[in-house]
Amino acid sequence: MKIKRLEYYDHAKGWHLEPVEFSNLNLLVGVSGVGKTKILNAIFNLQEIANGQSINGIEWEITFLTDENQEYRWLGQFETFLKSETSLIYEFDDNSYDKPEITTESLFLNEDLLVKRERNIIEFQGNILPKLSAIESVIVIFKSEDIVRSAWNGFQQIIFSVENTASKNQVYPVPFSMLLDKYPTMQGIVGSGLREQIKLALIHNNVPEIFKEIKNKFIQVFPTVGNIKIQPFNGKSSQKNSSAVNEFPVIYIKEKGVKTWISQEEISSGMYRTLISIAELYLSPKGSLIIIDEFENSLGINCIDAVTEDLILDQGDLQFVLTSHHPYIINNIPMDYWKIVTRKGGVVTVRNAKELNLGKSKHQAYLQLINKLETYNEEAEVI
Repeated sequence: MKIKRLEYYDHAKGWHLEPVEFSNLNLLVGVSGVGKTKILNAIFNLQEIANGQSINGIEWEITFLTDENQEYRWLGQFETFLKSETSLIYEFDDNSYDKPEITTESLFLNEDLLVKRERNIIEFQGNILPKLSAIESVIVIFKSEDIVRSAWNGFQQIIFSVENTASKNQVYPVPFSMLLDKYPTMQGIVGSGLREQIKLALIHNNVPEIFKEIKNKFIQVFPTVGNIKIQPFNGKSSQKNSSAVNEFPVIYIKEKGVKTWISQEEISSGMYRTLISIAELYLSPKGSLIIIDEFENSLGINCIDAVTEDLILDQGDLQFVLTSHHPYIINNIPMDYWKIVTRKGGVVTVRNAKELNLGKSKHQAYLQLINKLETYNEEAEVI
């Protein structure tokens, strides 16, 4: 899916994201604490709501396109439970009667109303239906209907890119040999929903010509690298599911002029994250929305230039929403893609860089941006 426009309220926590227009590539820029990560979390929450979760105090309106170029507009609101003064969290058990209910909700396709809900009354294509779940969204309730399924599928295409140094040694619980048989084709691997490293290993074994393209891109970033291979873990493990652990595909890198291979645990975090970022460009399903918080994490300076260039040149059918504080990333992504995030009290505002009349050169625009952000920060209050 591709988000065109988003507006979001969190009534329980007291903040409001004013309407934001999105393009294919979106770099959220702003000082710490203005709400960049909150915007990403808002998108994640909408994915959760589309999958049936009840989230306290949320109100939203989102317009998005699907792979079939259908435009949906979805808006709604949950009731708000204010937390107790003696409690730091909202406590809801598994009983649906204790969870926040949806008070109002509408789903439009190309501005034609498909579903309308007012409390317990749901109207689907003009027909009043018997009482249905009060805590689940109409997208999940009607996902089996052809006219709504595309919207639900769209939310399954949101990818939160969190595969980083901390997760690179986590194994998959299913023996890899089973996955090799289950996903023999490129199409199957791309749509598998598996971790990027697992997808990369499947490509290595089942679609070697694509793996070669990924490897060559990686070597362009790290010219000292001569080869990459992925093979089963060959060490010892104390974990119960030892067969799955022993089969887990591990990345090995061989540098030019060096006889021995470098195992995954010895690969630098920058190398690993760069390889995963390149793999995402190849192995994410068509129409995916890829979300990356603090894009610079684990990337070295030599990696940042190449990876941001790939993002710009190889967007294809993907949409990206990124956050970053790093000047190399901001300067390497054209100003047209900057989304300037500011906040006053509980209201978060996102502006295009052109609205701020920044300088024409990247360097001049960046310096003016920093000065403006510092000014906004002095005026802002903490949420």
